[in-house]
Amino acid sequence: MTKLIRSVGAGSAAFLASCNIGGIRVALAPPDSQGGDISAIATMVKEKFGEVSRFATETNARLSDVEQKAARGGRGGGIATKSWGQRFVESDEYKGFQGSRDRQGLKFRAEVASTEGEHKNITSVSGSGGSLVPVDRRVSDLSLMPWNTLTVRDLVAAGTTESNAVSYPRMTGRTNNAAMVAEGALKPQSDMAFEEVTAPVRTLAHYFLASRQIIDDAPALAATIDAEARNGLADVEDAQLLFGDGTGQNLLGIVPQASAFAKQWTNAMGSPLDVLIQAIAQVEALNWKVDGMVLNAVDWRMLQAMKDTQGRYIGNSPFEASVLQRIWQTPVATTNRMPKGTFLVGPFKTQAQIFDRMGVEVLASSEDGDNFRRNLITLRAEERLAFTVKRPASFVTGSLTASLA
Repeated sequence: MTKLIRSVGAGSAAFLASCNIGGIRVALAPPDSQGGDISAIATMVKEKFGEVSRFATETNARLSDVEQKAARGGRGGGIATKSWGQRFVESDEYKGFQGSRDRQGLKFRAEVASTEGEHKNITSVSGSGGSLVPVDRRVSDLSLMPWNTLTVRDLVAAGTTESNAVSYPRMTGRTNNAAMVAEGALKPQSDMAFEEVTAPVRTLAHYFLASRQIIDDAPALAATIDAEARNGLADVEDAQLLFGDGTGQNLLGIVPQASAFAKQWTNAMGSPLDVLIQAIAQVEALNWKVDGMVLNAVDWRMLQAMKDTQGRYIGNSPFEASVLQRIWQTPVATTNRMPKGTFLVGPFKTQAQIFDRMGVEVLASSEDGDNFRRNLITLRAEERLAFTVKRPASFVTGSLTASLA
């Protein structure tokens, strides 16, 4: 409402205009000069009324918008959230797709994240894996099948390549005619022969399917799947480094190229430990230095359990801590890829080397077959490498029960 009051004093006129709208009071002071212009006061009052009116209009609009959103929020009167479709078209990925000039063959993934009050669905279809992710499940104590101990890669030298093959010269013969020479006499000539050897880069890969819910709703399990993909490659890699035959897409491993064990001296009472020391001597007779051996895991424990004629353990005490596995001062790598009763010794670091063309890569995609419709993810693990054995004769393989008689 508006109220205009006129108060007349001695020789002066005082005007007071006031209004109260929506709890807001506006007052206008009288003009400084006596007998001020009433039209000026009316103009000022009009301006103030205009400001108050605009404020009231904006406030009413905001309140109306809130009431409409609350009405659309459904039960409980909550504020409505954006739909998945709205979030999809408002995502940066979709906007980038819209702005692309060439959309042919272009793929993109727009993340439509859940907001408070929404929940992701987990399917219960047989084989989907949804039953493995119940509410508040603890996935830190997963029950998994074991992998073999992976050690062969650690024994050999590591390298990298940017080519599809690794080529290197290998000595095939040597004639050493070095001798004492008298002053002024001709020096003797020594000869060496080489051959060019090429090791092609090969690919190790595998894939498997996993439920999208497993990947999204159980991060620990997702990390385990990643580890399974990598360990699956490493297990086959160990087998290839040891026994690959070099045909087709196989690497050429060490054992098919190694020298067969030959006893270096007679020992009628020989044991597996005697076989190993003679194998080391066989390598050293060719002037190579043995820096490792590979045994089956069970054979390693069998050797640890050996006793003398008085029942005392030959090796370390069962309760003695040991940082490294060693036999005859030689590091021992154990893997179940090596058949029981078989061994391999040699200069791994100097005469065998891996050249990685691409390290282990784990990729996940829903764009495989009907994965998108089935809500599945394809996980693919892959690596590319070449393997070289520079001097195959420097490695010796054989049976732990070989006769030394």
